Amino acid sequence: MRKILVPTDFSAIAANAYQFAQEIAQRQNAEVDIMHAYHPSFDYSNPYLDMPAAEFDSIKRELLDQFIEGNTLGDGAVATMPKPMLNIGFASEEIVRMSKDYDLIVLGTTGEGNLLEKAFGSVSTYVARFAHCPVLLVPGDCRCGNFEEVVYASNYQAADEAMVKKLLTITGPEINNVHFVHVDNETQSPYHVEEVLYEQAQLYGTATIGFNSVEIECPNVQEGIVQYACDTHADLIVMGTMHRKFLERLFHKSVTQQVVFHTTVPLLIMHYDD
Repeated sequence: MRKILVPTDFSAIAANAYQFAQEIAQRQNAEVDIMHAYHPSFDYSNPYLDMPAAEFDSIKRELLDQFIEGNTLGDGAVATMPKPMLNIGFASEEIVRMSKDYDLIVLGTTGEGNLLEKAFGSVSTYVARFAHCPVLLVPGDCRCGNFEEVVYASNYQAADEAMVKKLLTITGPEINNVHFVHVDNETQSPYHVEEVLYEQAQLYGTATIGFNSVEIECPNVQEGIVQYACDTHADLIVMGTMHRKFLERLFHKSVTQQVVFHTTVPLLIMHYDD
């Protein structure tokens, strides 16, 4: 882990994500960059759409500097002040374009609403689907702590070991248990934990990490994952996938219209081909 990117819209939710990123950076001795992307013609926060471009750019740079100054932790969480970057363009496209040069994107989410599209926002879902590096979606009311209990949902078991190694580069070695969750949605049971198998991990010599293999019966995959995360007091939900169409189904409104995604647990999206 060398470089972390934090996109911001200058909101309190983005500030919380930035503080989250600083904590991760401190553990991994990584650098944090802050970026803000805007498109003058579509920036509804600008009441003066006919303002000269240079003046508008100056205002945005001042806001970016104020955001960094006001939200950088004073306890040495970052070794150097973040590099501010101001991009002209649509936020989702700019973040994805920049993701090729980063090891992790930390993105704040609204946490409001009962649909994933509402809960994480259109920018967040686009970035999660198409970014070239892992994406950590942080609900606005979530506070950073150790990632001790991790619920991991994957649709490609052969890639799990590689992605767990990548996971450890993000979380650090403080994990106590990784719960590998498989949800059987061909069931009439509203929610039932069928089986839990336990073994010790041997990755990176971390023999203290426990692997729990969990079978869940629930007609809705997302509901089953979230409920299990609540039951185990998980600190992080990880969704690892080799096929991006899995995420397209996950974030599609028609699939998630009945899901109440009210968890305050951050969600890490990893692609096997990142």
